[in-house]
Formats: sequence, structure tokens, C-alpha cells
Amino acid sequence: MRGHVLMCAFLLLSCSRLNAQDSTPPPTGRLVDIGGRRLHIICKGAGTPTVITESGSSSFSIEWALVQDKVSAFTRICSYDRAGFAWSDRGPAENTVEETMDDLHRLLRAAGVAPPYVLVGHSIGGMYVRAYQRRYPDEVSGLVLVDATPEEDAEYLYDGKSAPGIQLNYDQLASVYAPYIKNPPPPLELPTAVDTPYNKLSPELQRDEVWAERLWRSRVDMPHSWITAESWRQEFVALRQLRLATPHALGDLPLIVLRRGRRTNDVLNQREADLVALSGVGKLVIATDSDHEIQLYQPDLVGQAIRDVIGETKVHLGSSRHL
Repeated sequence: MRGHVLMCAFLLLSCSRLNAQDSTPPPTGRLVDIGGRRLHIICKGAGTPTVITESGSSSFSIEWALVQDKVSAFTRICSYDRAGFAWSDRGPAENTVEETMDDLHRLLRAAGVAPPYVLVGHSIGGMYVRAYQRRYPDEVSGLVLVDATPEEDAEYLYDGKSAPGIQLNYDQLASVYAPYIKNPPPPLELPTAVDTPYNKLSPELQRDEVWAERLWRSRVDMPHSWITAESWRQEFVALRQLRLATPHALGDLPLIVLRRGRRTNDVLNQREADLVALSGVGKLVIATDSDHEIQLYQPDLVGQAIRDVIGETKVHLGSSRHL
């Protein structure tokens, strides 16, 4: 049910038309022009491969600060904000997966961040990094999936097979939510402070998190959110078909799947196992003290997973040179 709850919450939240009047805090990183628009990126450390983080559906680069502090001690790490998030300019109204990955590709080049990359994706960001690897396989040397959303979760909204009791298809759901497009519900209460685990961030970053959340809520709107959700579904379907048709679809690409230790069940456990099986060398790590936001609950664990993937990457590169 995680994906169903995630996507429904996203869509319901998208019904709100909120007024964000907060003053913009200075960006934590820099704004990079990608061709008429600017995206925000913050990089720390030095070394190769470079670690690139991808946030969840309504999350921001701010939430990777603790992991950045850990990883920058041994390599370069960059976190960015997708179009319309935090300091990044708004992009195309549709905001499809393909457009988002094209944005990232252009951003990395414009920012002078060269491959190879170890991609780290949290929640729906796990789908984004897999989509990037599928489009640009030669640029990616490893993956870390942080409580990533399995592709089956997209089906919760579109058929009744994956989730008992949910029989609505896309058209039916669209008709259910259509009234909200013309008659939005009252605005949701805007956050004024953070709660656990965001209170692990510095006071300055907590302030930035509240601002970014308020801004995001003011920018989303229902029709375009449906396009984004449909794009998610299409990408999930493509990834699932690839996984089912090709054992170890990622070959021997270094892969670590981090799973939260709290509030799990057998269904989620099986889906995480499916993600691990994407690579012939995939590994599962349980974040015993974490809920969904593992990068905030246990940044040390995420940092170690990244270090381990980089270590495996270098072993594989060394082996390739001797073939």
C-alpha cells in the first residue's frame, strides 16, 4: 500500500492552490543555466566517481545535507533540485520522467560534473535514477536505492490486481478527482516548523526546508500533476517489463538496496528483494533504526552504502582492465 498512499497523497496535495509569500533564502549551492532555465545544485568533496542524489516526490536537496557531510570526506557528491523544487526554476508543465532526466543530464554537463556517476535515489527518486541509468548506461557505475518505490506500486492506481479492493483505473480516478480541478478544496495548512526526522538538520536547513515545502505546495496544480503521475506509471511499467524479461537487468552493476527497518511487511520485503535481484551483485541492507527517510535517520549507513558501491565499482573497473 505504500505506493498507493504515496501517489494518492501527492495527487490530493496537488489539488491545493496555496500562496507562498515567504522570502527566498539564499541557495545552499549554485544556480546553473541549462538553456533558459536554472537548476539548483550543491556539490561537496572531491574524487571520482561522483555521487548524484535524487530526491523523493516532494523532497529537496536540503534533505541530503547529512549524507553529503559523510560522503564528501571520500569523494565528490552533488545534490540537486528538480524543476520547480526549492531554488530551481519551473520547467515544462508536464514534468515527465523523460524531461526530468534530460534536465539532469544537461545540468551535470553545464555544471562541469563529469561521469562516471554513482546514483542514489530515495523513494520515487529510485525510479528516476533507474530511468537515468536506462537512458545513459555508460555514465553510471553504481546505484544505491534508499527505500525506493518498487515499480509495482504504480499499478495500485491503475488496476485492481495489485491491491485488493482498489478497482479504479486511470480514467475512473481522473473522473473522481476532476471536480477538484475546477473547485479546489480549501488550502492545506502551511508548515511552520519541521518534525522528526527533519529536525536532525541544522536550524538554517530546517528553515530552508519549511520554505521549500511551502513554495512547493504553492506551485503544484492538479492537471499537471496527473500528467506527472501518468509519466511515473509509464516509466514504472517499462522498468518492470525490463526486470521481468531480463534476469539481472542491470548485469553486474554494483547495487545496494537500503530498506527501512520500521513499519515493513512481507509484501514490501519481497519487492525489495526484487530490486536487489536487478543486479547479479545486488545487496540488501536493513536500516534498523529508520523509517522512510533513511538519509536523515541514518546518514552514516547511507554513506557507508555509497562507499561500498564505490569500492565495488573500482574492483570491477580494475578487473575489466585485465581482461
